[in-house]
Amino acid sequence: MSRRPDTRVPFAVNLHLSMPLRRLATSVAVAMLLTSSFDVFLALEISGTFRLCQLLAPLLVLLAFVKASYVRYIPVLGLLPLTIWLAFQVLFIPATDFWPRSLGYCIWLVLNLFVIFAFVQLFGGEARSIAAILRWYLYSFALVASFGVLQFLLPLGGLPGILVQQWWIPGEVARVNGFSYEPSYYATYLMIGFVFANSLRKQRSSLLSRRSLITICVLCAASVVLSSSRIGILFLFLDMILYAIGPWFAFFRNAFARRQSSFRLRRLVPSLLLFLTAVALGSATASLIANRPSVALVLLNGTGLSDTAAHSVLQRETAFEDTVSVFLEHPLLGRSLGGVASAIAELEGDRIRSFKDSKDFEGMNVFAEALAASGVIGFVPFLCFLVTIFRKPLAAAKAAPPIYGGVILGLLRSLAFLFMMLQFNQNILRPYVWLHIALLATVYVTARRETQLASAANFGIIASAST
Repeated sequence: MSRRPDTRVPFAVNLHLSMPLRRLATSVAVAMLLTSSFDVFLALEISGTFRLCQLLAPLLVLLAFVKASYVRYIPVLGLLPLTIWLAFQVLFIPATDFWPRSLGYCIWLVLNLFVIFAFVQLFGGEARSIAAILRWYLYSFALVASFGVLQFLLPLGGLPGILVQQWWIPGEVARVNGFSYEPSYYATYLMIGFVFANSLRKQRSSLLSRRSLITICVLCAASVVLSSSRIGILFLFLDMILYAIGPWFAFFRNAFARRQSSFRLRRLVPSLLLFLTAVALGSATASLIANRPSVALVLLNGTGLSDTAAHSVLQRETAFEDTVSVFLEHPLLGRSLGGVASAIAELEGDRIRSFKDSKDFEGMNVFAEALAASGVIGFVPFLCFLVTIFRKPLAAAKAAPPIYGGVILGLLRSLAFLFMMLQFNQNILRPYVWLHIALLATVYVTARRETQLASAANFGIIASAST
């Protein structure tokens, strides 16, 4: 006897927030996504940076508790291991000399946890709301990227640069940073949008039109290049190359067939164009080095190439080695996320007495920093959290309706790129990291609900036909 499939919907639909409150929640969520990279604009400096998205977060959390008090609680993806990891960070606060920084980092982590909770409770299962938020999420990258292009063009036209933090030629050629602290932060943020939009484009998602997705990709790519972040440009080409080589596997797999389909041959064209572009850029770079070595040295400065200074590379290597050294000194006892800088200062015979002092002793590589902050035992729940937020959505994507499956795969791909880029700069508490995870968790529960509704409908059809 065949077993009847489980057709129960895992959570209730959001029916208890009034329309004005639902619109308010959606508006706040969109505003948070739009301003998640804002470090030097709409931000308060009070013993640290308080960004607009962080100031808006308590309002969204409050609305989530209002909604959760009326309907059934929606389970949050990865909440248990994340909470356990947070407990370890709180436990290790006394292990650092400058405890206010560790306490502040724990508060930010608590806020990020509640943001994920709020997104899932407010928009989980709300197909129309989450679709609207996802569209605005993509639009936000286009808007921030467009500002970066404007930031580059204004000084070239003799106008003052807006919020420019670094220059190639002071007052004339800007290193684009958007609203972020520096170009590498800006490039990391934009790569989320580029990879996500490019993934949806390749999957022919109906979330946005193909033209809109291409426009977002072009704007993000242009601003990444204008930022001159070498890490950003490297990962930009990596995403394009990974997509470009896919059709070649199918081509060589059927290489001995009598004839290749015209469709399969057409799919090779983008990779050939990418190859020709790379060759053209390589030739242009070689020509630039030969004819204008002074300009080439400016572009290569910090990499150690062509006998230039290697300060950028060396700073990252030193910070990574110091972070690993902190872990090796106390492999079982973590120093908490905010305490890694204090521990690095101790290694160098210094001591942190203020938030400003800590900027000179930041760790490098978010996984190494999490390991040093948590210790071996405390790192386990963090690792479980990472595995959970990738494994469960990936499984759900395979069974979900195509539109949800495509969005989940795009969010996972962009999250993977984000974590890879974070190994070279910044820390894991960047707001856009956790907002992206919040969206992933929300789409995940929505996809599960839609899958179960489809399963229930199909079972009902079969049951009706059998009677």
